[in-house]
Amino acid sequence: MGSLFGRSKAPAPDPELKAAQERQQQRLDAQEQQKMAAIAARKQARMVGGKRMLLSADRPDAELGITKTTLGS
Repeated sequence: MGSLFGRSKAPAPDPELKAAQERQQQRLDAQEQQKMAAIAARKQARMVGGKRMLLSADRPDAELGITKTTLGS
């Protein structure tokens, strides 16, 4: 009768397997952080724009566009 009501406990997980799962989880977390950083960088770049905008008031020849000044011009 004892075997009907008694519960046998599951064996403890292999420590090597548990360590491998932890390493995998750390890798996945690092990848997720890299992706989030890349998304944030793209969002920031879209909001701020380039440092050298083509029609910027900072450029003296903004209306002329980009002109070649070396290698054959």
